[in-house]
Amino acid sequence: MMRILLLSLFFIAGLTLISKSQNNCEQNLKQAEELYKDGDYDNGILILEKLFTQCSFSNKKKEEALELLTKFYLEQDNLKESDAAMRKLLDNNPHYEIKEIDSHEDFNILLSKFVIHPLLTIGIRNAALETEIKIIKTYSILDNIDYNYSYKTTKTIPLYHLWAEYQFKKKLAIAIDFITFNLMYKREFSDNSDWTMNFNETLSFIEIPVNFKKYFFLGKNIIPYASLGLGYLRIVKAQGNADIKYTKLDFFNGESTAYNTNSGNMDLLEMRNKNNCEILAGAGIGYKFMNLGIFIDARYSKGLNSLTNSSKRFNNSTLINDYYYIDNSIKLNKYELGISISYTFVNSIKKYDNVK
Repeated sequence: MMRILLLSLFFIAGLTLISKSQNNCEQNLKQAEELYKDGDYDNGILILEKLFTQCSFSNKKKEEALELLTKFYLEQDNLKESDAAMRKLLDNNPHYEIKEIDSHEDFNILLSKFVIHPLLTIGIRNAALETEIKIIKTYSILDNIDYNYSYKTTKTIPLYHLWAEYQFKKKLAIAIDFITFNLMYKREFSDNSDWTMNFNETLSFIEIPVNFKKYFFLGKNIIPYASLGLGYLRIVKAQGNADIKYTKLDFFNGESTAYNTNSGNMDLLEMRNKNNCEILAGAGIGYKFMNLGIFIDARYSKGLNSLTNSSKRFNNSTLINDYYYIDNSIKLNKYELGISISYTFVNSIKKYDNVK
């Protein structure tokens, strides 16, 4: 019991000391403000420099102290120190805005020479993906079967992924995404009688798109953009399945027998081009408030090479001999509509003396 009482007393005493120290810091800040009004700039700077080393200000109080420090140095025509103090002020609050009340002309001119924009932003994106498989070249085994029949793909694929953006200039940025998704397609074949064969395949991808973005500004918070880039598409898994149905006539007894057989899942990764490239184009519009942003975007990607490996299309003898199936050369095109939420972790702060 005594131990608990002693700990409580130490805790209360600590809080009292912290509160007293904080009150002293705020009183000293007010004293520095009075010295500024009285024109005693040297002593005011000494007080502020000591406060920065001894006090734990809130961001708001720190902002007030840095404002005052910048004005002190401006009154002394100390351009080097006033620049340094202004930079600390903007590091503390990159979204700092000039206050119209009690405005200081030299302070406002100095502030206008600093250009601030997001530098490193990370976001999470949710998108709906539509896919389209285009046939580049058709191959066939049976003469009476149309192997050029269009590929049926999964209608809509939900995507959830992270992206990062480095904005090297105010209106120019480079963004990279990391995406994983699965695509299933189906092919159906028939000889217009009782012979049918179906093939379906599920492909698993890792996609890394890299986009260059050009931002446009509609006012302070609304930011449209256009993007152009390249993407790397890696096939990491390819599982195929075929089934065939037909009726076979026994010429000895005249009876017909129905056959239906399924290949089961087959690993077809060796028959695919694992490394693929695509070209990307997109546009979006967003709303940013301080470091938070929300964007709506649309993106189109066009495949540049075939997903199937033409030199290995005969590698699976089961597909060729038992199911009469052969790959076409195909490209993958994609359409995306997405929404992102982002946060800027690092801002760029640069001074340009020719900025008015």
